Amino acid sequence: MLTLAIGDLFIPERSIDIPQKFKRLLAPNPQSIPTNSKINRVVCLGNILNSTSTLQFLNTISPKFELVKGEYDDASILSQQLSLVMGSHTKSTTSGNCGVNVPMYSRFVHDNLKIGYTNGYQIVPRGDPLALSAFARELDVDVLIWGGTHRVEAYTLDGKFFVNPGSATGAFSFDWPEFEEEEEEEEEEEEADAEREGENQEEATAAKSAEEKATDDNTEKASGHNKETNETTETENSTKKEEAVGSGNDPKEKQDTANDLEAFKKSLYEATELNTNIPSFCILDTKGSTCILYIYTYFNNEVKVDKVTYNKE
Repeated sequence: MLTLAIGDLFIPERSIDIPQKFKRLLAPNPQSIPTNSKINRVVCLGNILNSTSTLQFLNTISPKFELVKGEYDDASILSQQLSLVMGSHTKSTTSGNCGVNVPMYSRFVHDNLKIGYTNGYQIVPRGDPLALSAFARELDVDVLIWGGTHRVEAYTLDGKFFVNPGSATGAFSFDWPEFEEEEEEEEEEEEADAEREGENQEEATAAKSAEEKATDDNTEKASGHNKETNETTETENSTKKEEAVGSGNDPKEKQDTANDLEAFKKSLYEATELNTNIPSFCILDTKGSTCILYIYTYFNNEVKVDKVTYNKE
């Protein structure tokens, strides 16, 4: 069975629409109902906001459409929109979707897998693996689909499979990205390692200087000629050092440094997969005790597909 997991659209508040390439993939036959004969169930994790057309698009993809309330959804408005959409297309829905109440979470069973889904805004800390694991045990599910973070995630913990489809529109999030904290920790570790290496080098340099000084003293006592030779050598070395230091004022080196700094500043404003939310959704192919997850992401006008496999223990 193929299940589409999608959510956090924020249309039109934070995004105009689902990318057209995603729409063509999800609804290859827009003139028929359902518009996708391969997808058996659509699970929406909420935060659709004020877009009846988007709700209708998701509703017509498959015979079953299931929706949970997002953090920013208005339950009364969402219920009215659902009633309007469901009135034009009769189909199977989860309990609560046709009435005023839209559930915060729900679950279904297929073969040997129990699958639960929620927006996740009620889980504190948000997106915390241990909190999600406790919630999965509370729902008694093998696979938990959650949203709210706008980041694609898929991992196994305590024998359960956790899936976050991200944002289908790439809508921005007010949460602080976690990779910045990881980078800060790595930088602190690198600085500590650099300090330790610097201390070791200073100790080695001091020991070497002491040995050289002792050798120089013995040499001076042995021969005055050697002393003059050493002084001449030291003078030449000092001259070379001064020339090396003076080379730092080379205009070419200054220009290279300025170019590197300018390139770094430009990179701060470039959109990459690490510093921006990218549109994404997931399709779960469940059969028996196996769940094959297909992750669709849209970046640089291209759709990329990744595959993750989970086997229930």
